[in-house]
Amino acid sequence: LRCFFFLGSTSAQKTAPPMESPSPHMAGLDGKAADEAAKGKAASLMHDRFNMVFIPPIVALTGLSLLKSSDRQAGVHTALTWTTFGYIVADIFYNALVPRCQPGKVRLGSILFHHFVTCWLLWHPIKFPDEGHITALCTIVEVNTVFQTMNNKIWKRKIFQQGFMATWFSMRLLWYPYLVYRFHWHMKYEFMVDVGSYEYCQVVGSQFLLSGLNFFWTAEFLAAGKKNNGAEKTVKDK
Repeated sequence: LRCFFFLGSTSAQKTAPPMESPSPHMAGLDGKAADEAAKGKAASLMHDRFNMVFIPPIVALTGLSLLKSSDRQAGVHTALTWTTFGYIVADIFYNALVPRCQPGKVRLGSILFHHFVTCWLLWHPIKFPDEGHITALCTIVEVNTVFQTMNNKIWKRKIFQQGFMATWFSMRLLWYPYLVYRFHWHMKYEFMVDVGSYEYCQVVGSQFLLSGLNFFWTAEFLAAGKKNNGAEKTVKDK
């Protein structure tokens, strides 16, 4: 989640001591790095625009799926599940083919892991259409993705940043862990499978892994913020 990583303050460039002119070799390296950075930003922006096309319909279908009882919304549940599955598969291919859209290999690996786990989870309501209500309980978190994308590079506004942070905490760090318990209860007492069975691990295990990834990304955010604050303080002290 790229918007978690703060850009270095421009004041650091103003207060840094003058540097010697770089050699032609170093200038070439700097030019290559700048070119790669520009390509990365372009790929990231394209990915954000891709999200703004496909995520809002998923959020709308999620709202419809949650609006009425499960037996009256079977068609919406199925549409939401397949739409989400298609989006995730398309995003797997995009990230694999254009890895520079992510800020680093760790983020790329965690995103791809997230997507494969999500596909495994989605396969449960695909295989058992009566379980389609599970999808909406998970995809409600895409409201956070909408705020993230709008705040990231498209429409930078304070309200989008506040919405992103509020939904990150409430949906990813509170709601998703709660779903681990809810899915455990559902699979054991409603779907009637044993704890540790394939279907149980597919639903409850997947949700546990997805919740863990949210805390992993939160730790990345905190570590990056601390590192950037420390670097800015060091520059100001010089």
